[in-house]
Amino acid sequence: MEYYLDTKGYECPIPVLKAAKRIKKLKKNDLITIESDDPLSKYDFKNYCEENNFKIISIKTQKKIVIIKFQI
Repeated sequence: MEYYLDTKGYECPIPVLKAAKRIKKLKKNDLITIESDDPLSKYDFKNYCEENNFKIISIKTQKKIVIIKFQI
């Protein structure tokens, strides 16, 4: 399955905390796309994925929105 989480309007570390709460309900191999307007979130999510052995599919920025996609 593929999921989406909008964390725009929140600053670090709230986007990662919201994602961690959501991910607890997901299954292995599920995909999640997260949008954030905190420019530091790309680094936070990169570290979060490395710590939890999640596979980063993409991290890109479009019009000041960071879009992170990874596999659980």
